[in-house]
Amino acid sequence: MATFKLVTPTWVSQNLNDETLVLIDARSPADYWRGHIAGARNFDPALLSIVRTDPASLTRFQAVLAWALSALGLTAESHVVIIGAQNDAPSAKTAWAFAYAGIQHISLLDGGLAAWPGEHVTTAASWPATPFVLTPQSEYLATAQDVLAATQQNRAVLDARSREEFDGVRSNAGRKGRIPEAKFWDNSLELNGDGQYAGTHGVTSQAQQIGITPQDNPIVYCGGGGRAARTFVALQLAGQQTAVYPASWLEWGTDPQYPIQSPSA
Repeated sequence: MATFKLVTPTWVSQNLNDETLVLIDARSPADYWRGHIAGARNFDPALLSIVRTDPASLTRFQAVLAWALSALGLTAESHVVIIGAQNDAPSAKTAWAFAYAGIQHISLLDGGLAAWPGEHVTTAASWPATPFVLTPQSEYLATAQDVLAATQQNRAVLDARSREEFDGVRSNAGRKGRIPEAKFWDNSLELNGDGQYAGTHGVTSQAQQIGITPQDNPIVYCGGGGRAARTFVALQLAGQQTAVYPASWLEWGTDPQYPIQSPSA
C-alpha cells in the first residue's frame, strides 16, 4: 500500500539533496520546457489514457506504465514528489497510477507549480534508467466488471462528474445517465479557496453525508478518470481507501452491455 502526503515548497527546498527524493513534473512536455523546478523529471499524464478495462487494455496500460517509470529512473522505494500546474486532475492521476504501479511513498506539492516561489529552469537533469518491475496494486484500480459487481453487491460507487453529467443533462459518451445507484460526489469540496487540498474535514463530512464509512472501499469514476483520480487522492489523504475506475464513463456510457440509471430516475 502506498502512503500519500502533501508537502510545501519550503519542505521541497529543504529536501532537494535527499538522494531518495525524485521530483516528477506532471505537466505536458511543452509546459515543462517553458520552465520547471530544477532537477524535476517530466512525466506526460497523457500516457495514462485508458478507455477500456478489459484484460488486453490493462496489459497495454501496465506495459506503458512500466516503461515510463523505468525511463524516469524510479524504483518502488523512490519517494516521488508530484508537481502539477496546480492541484489538478493530471497530477492526481499521476499519483494514482504510480501507486497502482507499486511505488510506496507519494507526496504532492500542494498547490502545484503555481505555489512554487523559486526559480523556474528550462534545462533537464540527467538520471540513469532503471528496470522498474510493476507490481500492480489491484485494490487501487476497478474494472468495468468490478463496477458491475459493485452495483450488485451494495458496494458504494461515487460519481465525481459535474452535477449536469450526473443528472444526465450532458455526457462525454454515447449515453446519458449514471452508473446505477452511484452517489454524487461534489469534487469542488476537495480544494479550499486558495486551490490547496481542503484537508480531511470537508472530505470526511461529505463521505459521512452520503453514507461512506472508513471501512468502505468505494469505487470512484468520472468522465475519463482524471477527476476521479483527484477524488482518490483527497480521500486517501483523509484516510479513506478508494479505487479508481480509470475508463469511467468513456467506457461505461459507450458500451450498451453496462446498465445505466436514466436521467429521469
